[in-house]
This record gives sequence, C-alpha cells and structure tokens, in this order.
Amino acid sequence: MTQEPVGDIEVTDLAQMRAMVHPARWAVLMALYEGDPLTATQAAVLTGYTPSAMSYHLQQLAKLGLVERAATSGDGRERPWRARGTGLRMSAQPDEFVGSVMMRYLMAALTKVVAAPPPADPAERPWPAAYAHTRMRLTRERAKELRGRVDEVVAEYDRAQDADAPEIDFFWVSGVRVEPDTAGDHGAADMRRTG
Repeated sequence: MTQEPVGDIEVTDLAQMRAMVHPARWAVLMALYEGDPLTATQAAVLTGYTPSAMSYHLQQLAKLGLVERAATSGDGRERPWRARGTGLRMSAQPDEFVGSVMMRYLMAALTKVVAAPPPADPAERPWPAAYAHTRMRLTRERAKELRGRVDEVVAEYDRAQDADAPEIDFFWVSGVRVEPDTAGDHGAADMRRTG
C-alpha cells in the first residue's frame, strides 16, 4: 500500500537540481505536484516525448526522491507515478546555468498564476492577492535567519489549512547578491524579495 505524501521535499543538492531542470522532467514534476498521478504514457502526451523516454525520466526522478509509484488503478497495465511530497523546496545553491533555468521556470509559474484577472466584484474574490518587493542589506547569517522565520510562518499555516477554502499559491523568492565592498560592510548582501 502506498503511503500518503510527506510534506515539502527539500532539494539540497546541486545534482538534484541539475537533473530537475530538464524540460520534460520539470513539466512532469509540476504536473505531479499539482496532485494528479500520471502514467508514463500520460507524461509522454504532456511532454511530447515517447512513453519509454518518460518512463526513464520518471525513474530518474524517483531515484532523486521526488516521485514514487502510486497505487495501481483501472486495469493495472501501467502503474501511475505521483509526487512524493506536497511541495518542493529548493535550498541548494545553483550554479549559473541551473539558476537561470530555475528562474525562467519560476517566472513561468508566476505568470500562470497572475494571468487570469480577478473577478470584477470584490466579494467574489476568494482571497486577497498581494505582492511585495523589498530590497535590504543583510549578512549571510541574517538572510538565513529571515528565510527560516518565513519558512516557520508558512509551515504553521500549511499545517492548519482550511479544508473548505480555495487553494492559493504562495511564492517566496529571495535572491542574494554579494556586491563589491564600497562602504566597508564586509559580507553584507543585497537581498531582493518577492512574496
């Protein structure tokens, strides 16, 4: 019997991230983490690859601990795959290539979320939308502390979800860039946040 998905899957290794940024793997990961299981054949339709190629890619994602086999349904000829967790959390430090690809994927996800206009009547809007962009200077230690505090708040709300409420997408992105030392502030980072 297949167990229920665990919480967020933490991606802590650059090799995991490199394997995830393959376009077909990323498309399947996003579909699976939306909650619906997929067979290799369904993944092939989604990506334009062959079922055998997608079977290989799904097995690689399983080796990384990101997906797993779901319970057999229907006639049992092809077992579906499902997300191993309820979300993905990236904490590995990407290299330039992986970082740029991940940012393109993130921007595509954000675009999908904000593409549909809200209902004209505010009473029909299921939740308040929000956007924030803040720039601050933080040491590496304080930037890690900030991330930890945001993670704690998100985890608190994730644990106590409202079962009858609509789903929301919450994006927390922080990018840290160490700039040349112009003011003698060694180790400080310019942090940009979108949340």
